[in-house]
Amino acid sequence: MSRLPSLSVILGAAFLTLPAVNAVAAEAAKTPTKPDAAKAAAKPNAKPAKTAASSEKAAEKGAKGETKGETKADAKADPPPANSSPMAELKRSNEKLDKILQKNRPDWTPEAELQRTEVRKLVGSFLDYAELARRSLARHWDGLTVKQRDEFVNTLRELVERSYLKQVHGNANYNIKYDKETKDGNEATVTGVLNTMARGKKVKIALEYKMMWKVDHWVVYDVVTDEQSMLENYRAEFNKIINKEGFDALMKRMKKKLAEKDEKGE
Repeated sequence: MSRLPSLSVILGAAFLTLPAVNAVAAEAAKTPTKPDAAKAAAKPNAKPAKTAASSEKAAEKGAKGETKGETKADAKADPPPANSSPMAELKRSNEKLDKILQKNRPDWTPEAELQRTEVRKLVGSFLDYAELARRSLARHWDGLTVKQRDEFVNTLRELVERSYLKQVHGNANYNIKYDKETKDGNEATVTGVLNTMARGKKVKIALEYKMMWKVDHWVVYDVVTDEQSMLENYRAEFNKIINKEGFDALMKRMKKKLAEKDEKGE
């Protein structure tokens, strides 16, 4: 198992699901060692989070409906070639990432900064920040000005980049095994299993990538970790803050989080 941060790990960090992944792994590690015990133990941990988010679903139902409507509009774009493979593209991106990270450079060196720049470019090529932002805001997106949209996308991008770049220099021991891909027009789903170690025990965590065809390649806009959707979590949190305090309050919170990271030198 490679010591390099895999594509799935960076996506997990980017989508703020890695803490949940680690919690699931730690909990699974406590269970007695049995065939597939780790995988079985991981799923119960996902259910409470799903239940907790259910209180938001009624308020978000209309938002999701509008988002789906926007997706249908996107589907009018040229369809992907019949021989295109979202899973193959994810694998290639992961291989490129491993190649970039083969050398572990000191964090303070110019070489390390160049490495981070390469990682940003690579992740930005398959992670559609604008799509993630639009879908996470749902109906609120339509009420924003172009300036507000750009500011939100850029701030979200910075937060995501800070999260996964921190993982680049971590010591995480993860490995991804892709299972299958399912295509439906301009949308696709790729499933897999994240293999890791927790307290000396092997743990398996289910992964599901939500993708869509953009121009000439497949891009990721959501990652589901043991039934916990990054996009739905974002949407629930953003919707709650905007409904209660307004969009400006959401931006203030996001920028405050960035400022805190700057002070810590992350």
